[in-house]
Amino acid sequence: MKLTRFRVKDFRAVIDTGWIDCQSVTAFAGENESGKTTLLMALLKLTSIEFKQSTTRVFKSNEIEMAKINLKADVPLDRQESLGGDVGILETTFVYAEFELTEEMKGQLKRVLPNYDETEERIIISRKYSGEYNVDILDRYHDTEAEGAADEAKVYIVDKIPKFMYYQEVFEVESNIDLVTLSLKLNGVSKNKNLTPRETMISNLLDSLDIWENNLIRSISDVYQTLTEENKNDIDFRVIFNKIPPFRARVKKGFEMIDREFKRWWGKDDITIGFEPYEKGIRITVTGGDGRVYALENRSTGFRRFFSLFLSFSIVNRRDYENSILLFDEAGAALHPVTQRMLGEFFNVLGEKSQVLYNTHTSYMLSVSQMNRVRVVYKDESGHVNISTTLKVNRERSNEMSLFPVQSAFAMYVAEKALAGCWPVVVLNEFDENYLTLIKNVLSARGNLLSVYTILVFATGENGIDAACEAFSEGEDYPVVLLPSDINSKQIKNRLLEGVYKKYPEKIMELSDFVQGAEKFEDLIPDNFVEMFSRRYLASILGSRFVYDKTKDLLLQIEDYASLNGISLPVNYRSELAKRMKISTMSKYKDVVLLPKYVNGWLKIWNALLSTAVPKAESKPKKITSV
Repeated sequence: MKLTRFRVKDFRAVIDTGWIDCQSVTAFAGENESGKTTLLMALLKLTSIEFKQSTTRVFKSNEIEMAKINLKADVPLDRQESLGGDVGILETTFVYAEFELTEEMKGQLKRVLPNYDETEERIIISRKYSGEYNVDILDRYHDTEAEGAADEAKVYIVDKIPKFMYYQEVFEVESNIDLVTLSLKLNGVSKNKNLTPRETMISNLLDSLDIWENNLIRSISDVYQTLTEENKNDIDFRVIFNKIPPFRARVKKGFEMIDREFKRWWGKDDITIGFEPYEKGIRITVTGGDGRVYALENRSTGFRRFFSLFLSFSIVNRRDYENSILLFDEAGAALHPVTQRMLGEFFNVLGEKSQVLYNTHTSYMLSVSQMNRVRVVYKDESGHVNISTTLKVNRERSNEMSLFPVQSAFAMYVAEKALAGCWPVVVLNEFDENYLTLIKNVLSARGNLLSVYTILVFATGENGIDAACEAFSEGEDYPVVLLPSDINSKQIKNRLLEGVYKKYPEKIMELSDFVQGAEKFEDLIPDNFVEMFSRRYLASILGSRFVYDKTKDLLLQIEDYASLNGISLPVNYRSELAKRMKISTMSKYKDVVLLPKYVNGWLKIWNALLSTAVPKAESKPKKITSV
């Protein structure tokens, strides 16, 4: 059965999520503690099969407990009384899941239930805290002669609930595979015949590679039985390995397949997965691009985790996860950003045979081309979990932090596309960037700024400007830097001229080079723009009694008024003020008069930026006529 949507109610920090649509791959994005794991936990507890040691997976003891209904942990404390106390809680339904019925299930239900409507395509299965299930299509049979048939149908339907497989930490494969101990256990020779979860995993890996064969197990057992108690630990697998050519051939073929498949997912040919026999079995090796051979355990944590994930799903668990619902809880948290992207693509492949639901707080796990599968998870002001498919900040701004990975994914996508045909201009601060972009937007909208060249403005911060300028450089072409004209900015200018810009002094500019008396970017903004576009924000941080005086410096007014009235200004108020003004002017710039002196000053700046930022190899843009 395919999961089409689910709903969580009265579970931990959730009051009611409403229905959450699911696809073959569904991503839950949000900040830490937003409730992402809560959603996966509720789904996991839908299944009647509590976590057991799988034949193909290794589970930790805490994972086993996660799958059990735990009234103390799962029932929200602030809702216990309203749910009716102990009795009411047990009768409370906490998870609902809608599934598509298969043709096989329709046929079986028709045989079991009288008057069953075969046109019904979906069913809703829900579970109470007592563990009892309800199936919506069976409600009509209660208190009828067919109630017994409905009970039989419920058992059948519950048994068909897809297997939920929860992965908080992917099983990490070790370098050394102890085949001696494993063979003795499988042949019943060892005193302890029970396989550990790790040994079960290795046994299934060898089965999947078609490596196991009875000759190997018998050979190890035969050698073992010829030894005395004192030297039974002296079995050298390398001797046995060389005596069984078919086994050697199978191991070689199996690892060649692993290497071939892994390179396809790794996306690079700079490594080779191989093996070497050691005294107890086989050691997994990784040969780097330099030809040096390393044991797997000597590679990075991120590499080992990605390899283990690949091995688990591409080799070992292929049959186990088919027709299952896989729940990944921050599976890529420890991976390199590029590898996180690869993991996201890997989930797409898994989704072809089973459904994948994963949560993340990193933008690298979200694809712009597949944002329709992203659900944003956040907590409202009361601390309750909310789910949304809307990828914009709500009025209360309670989802702003959870939206950050989504916005970052779009930002990276735009950057990758835009930087290819754009020329960077570097400024110090975010508010400088917003004001300069405001000016560009207004000039472009008015038709004053006409150029085939695109300038992108980047704020780097005082400490990051040197490194950022080098990062943006290409050969001899360094980005233009536009600085304020205050004392601190002049010191930064001197530092750059003594360093990376020693050969390019013409590419460092100051505001006062173009507009007399302009020390900071706020000085470039007309008074009537400030009055119209900053009023609402200033009222929100200073109160409605604050009145802007156009004869005085804006920042000094704000800070003096806050100091006199005991108001604590937000640390980033300059950035937020500039951002609000930039956004407002995009739609309302026509409502205010723009004096020629401002237009001319702005055009001087942009003419200089365009003529200096575009590399010499490009034809220079024409100067723009002032008004």
